[in-house]
Amino acid sequence: WPCKSVGWGVDAKAACSNMPAYGSKDYWTERYHAGGLGDEPFDWMCGWKQLAPTVAPIIHSKEARILMVGCGNAPLSKDFWDDGYRNLVNMDYCETVIEQQRARFPDMTWEVEDALKMSYPDNSFDYIFEKSLLDTTMCYENGQEVSEKLFKEMCRVLKPGGKIIQVSFHKVEEVTAYANSPGCELACSACRVVNHKIYDPQTSKADLSETSIYHVVAVFTNLAGLSDADRSFAEAQHPMKFVGALTDMEIDALKEFIKIEAIKSNPRKKIWKECTRDDLVEVFDAVLEDWAERFKVSEAAMEEERMEGEEGEFEDRDLSIFEGSFAETTDDGEEEAEMDFVEVN
Repeated sequence: WPCKSVGWGVDAKAACSNMPAYGSKDYWTERYHAGGLGDEPFDWMCGWKQLAPTVAPIIHSKEARILMVGCGNAPLSKDFWDDGYRNLVNMDYCETVIEQQRARFPDMTWEVEDALKMSYPDNSFDYIFEKSLLDTTMCYENGQEVSEKLFKEMCRVLKPGGKIIQVSFHKVEEVTAYANSPGCELACSACRVVNHKIYDPQTSKADLSETSIYHVVAVFTNLAGLSDADRSFAEAQHPMKFVGALTDMEIDALKEFIKIEAIKSNPRKKIWKECTRDDLVEVFDAVLEDWAERFKVSEAAMEEERMEGEEGEFEDRDLSIFEGSFAETTDDGEEEAEMDFVEVN
């Protein structure tokens, strides 16, 4: 997904500024055509291999009827199928991508549907899996209204007690707020799972600081239509315990990991106020080494210059290296740090 985060969760307003026209079907049609380039499967986010440990325990049967809403051409649909979820309906409102996917995987079910106005009867699905469609609708000009409409329509086609499993780049509180969408009766739990792309060798260290540390996985249980006893049972399942959920401490550790890895991509780029004495020594040594290398004169060059000197008046260039010291002094006059430096004439 083209919205980049600042290293933890994506802020909705910041992420959606200057975004492409995600609300336009023409945008997606053009994107999936793209002179043939858009025909290649692509996933903005995480795949089933990463999500399975967290999501699979939530889906109680592989015979359950699942709707993959806004499927696009991500490999996730095929991964679900290969993992045994064969009662799977994949839908997208872009005819182009559905045609491509039908040709690619003819044994699977691919349907053209508008997620805001689906043709399915009420109470049609046990589970709805939605990955990053909410991220897209939140970027509409009237994003909140459209996103609430999306949830209302998902609730309509979801069976009583059924679950919406939602994966997003956005923050937990921005996602879970839609449990209160008009026309919906939902109990909700959410967690943060690590974005494996931060460990991917193809992710450059320079890009790490702009890569989301985590994705939000939210589960919404449809309470509408349940008996009082079933409703109480469903509500008691929340908050849910998720496999692979990140703690605040683990997220802080990941932030530190990303900071260190990003610095490795440019070891001399460091925030000054965060520099330690060892950092300063390293920087000074590196600068001096570069400077000395740049003006280095070999003995052979010196000899050649001496031979070409007029009447033997050549004077050796002074390459003396004088050792000295640099000290940082505190307010009360004590030396805080001392390091060697060199002077090359």
